[in-house]
Amino acid sequence: MTNSAKPSYFDHNGFLMPLGFPSHNFSDALSYQPDKNDLFVATYPKCGTTLTQQIIYTMLNDGVPIQPHEKLDKMFPHLEEVGSDYIAKSAVVKGKQRLIKTHLPYDMTPISDDAKYIYVARNPKDCVVSFFHHTRGFPEHYNFGDGDFNVYHDLFLEGKVDFGDYFKTLRSWLDRKDDSNVLFITYESICADKRKVLMTIANFIGGGMEEKLIANDEALITKVLFHSSLEEMKKNPLRWCSERTVEHTPFIRSGKVGGYNELLTKEQRMRLDDMMRSQFSQEELDFLGLEYYSSK
Repeated sequence: MTNSAKPSYFDHNGFLMPLGFPSHNFSDALSYQPDKNDLFVATYPKCGTTLTQQIIYTMLNDGVPIQPHEKLDKMFPHLEEVGSDYIAKSAVVKGKQRLIKTHLPYDMTPISDDAKYIYVARNPKDCVVSFFHHTRGFPEHYNFGDGDFNVYHDLFLEGKVDFGDYFKTLRSWLDRKDDSNVLFITYESICADKRKVLMTIANFIGGGMEEKLIANDEALITKVLFHSSLEEMKKNPLRWCSERTVEHTPFIRSGKVGGYNELLTKEQRMRLDDMMRSQFSQEELDFLGLEYYSSK
């Protein structure tokens, strides 16, 4: 018999969040006033967030990554989880940058012309598979430890999972991709040529970061690329997340582009592709890439 149970969430006036995220911090986060030195990594969940954070932190930290005894969420706090007061008083500043993570759509994200925002998109088919594994892997946040993928896939399509509707969030940030303080990149482009994306990020951050990378005779670039590799990031997983139970997949799982066939049926792939084609123009789809609207 199929398990029809759904994940459990906190409902903040229609915006769903994981259980365990303090309710008052979410409300408080929406009123945060960005500083001119704030650098946001904005993503829909499971779209390359941790990878991008590791790249940026290691780059700004002179090639030294998050250490085994350290926590990424201390160095790069999640705005909706910790609230604005924590960001203002306790967030770590690396170089000239205060590092902040968010999963909010653009219209809910605290925006300032002086702050900078890096948005990372990932194709919905890989995203839904990864998000499903993530949700099952944290039963204390979702009560979905033995949940069924077919149930989760339908919720994802309907926008009834935590952090809202994938398609609306992507739409909101894609509409701002030409803003001077927004850098829009894709997970697929990182996987295809991480060095190129690294230089793009460095140029966007500014403050001589790109020149610093080049001036180090590739040494700093090599360190960033090494420490952001899948093999290295699979090590010491408690840097990224709380302990996961042995029966669930690790937090850093496969990281592949196009690995969605492990769970998605042909009919499910077609539904996701149809949704993308209904929500975005062909020009936008071409910009995002074939993975976003055409299944293998």
